[in-house]
Amino acid sequence: MITQKWKNEELKLEIKNFYDVYSKKPISNNDGGMKFPHMFLTWFLIKTIKPKYLIESGVWRGLGTWIIEQASPDTKIFSIDPNPQYRIYTSSRVEYFTEDFSKLNFDINPDETLVFFDDHQNSLDRIKQSKSKNFNKLIFEDNYPHTQGDCYSIKKILSGNDFIMDYAGNRIHYQANLEDKEYLLNTLKVYQEMPPIYCSTYTRWGTPWSEYQTPEALLNDNEIEQYKDVKPEMNDYTWLCYVEI
Repeated sequence: MITQKWKNEELKLEIKNFYDVYSKKPISNNDGGMKFPHMFLTWFLIKTIKPKYLIESGVWRGLGTWIIEQASPDTKIFSIDPNPQYRIYTSSRVEYFTEDFSKLNFDINPDETLVFFDDHQNSLDRIKQSKSKNFNKLIFEDNYPHTQGDCYSIKKILSGNDFIMDYAGNRIHYQANLEDKEYLLNTLKVYQEMPPIYCSTYTRWGTPWSEYQTPEALLNDNEIEQYKDVKPEMNDYTWLCYVEI
């Protein structure tokens, strides 16, 4: 299983370009959705891969859709969200759906398709659903470590540890499932946790970064100062990952 397809040096070169894009965003407040770190990683991956088709599961206010369009204007986008009433940005170039990804069929070439999951669902189920539809290139935005988050993530499974699921403030303890880990190890051809742009002293949960295995950050304390207006968003990072199955 490959764990590094892109090197930090490649990503670091693109931060300034993305910063200029992000400054033109149509939605100023994206609370509850992606912030600068994951927007950048999403933009970088899509700009690099340039898929012919992209399926976006989880839209929220629509800022992610706008970022995808900026990254690859020629990509045909299918966006899925059961609650379209929260959407602020709507594109005439996008096809929208309210059914779950598992229930939809797309008449497109799977080898030319990238699927982006930002829907807080069970990642193992999403991998199995994608495999059944022959989609083999995936991004998971909600890739929480084993002590945090509200969904069953790839990072939780691969840790092999007991894990926490946090539902509406209720932290529930679950036992590790080593069969799930074995399945992923046999299924994933590529798994790369994309790096944070910057790590301050504590994570979004008030815990030290040293508690979590995390790729090296792209920027140091001095370098982040040129982006100080988005520095408060930097802890909104949850180990977004790229997967090939």
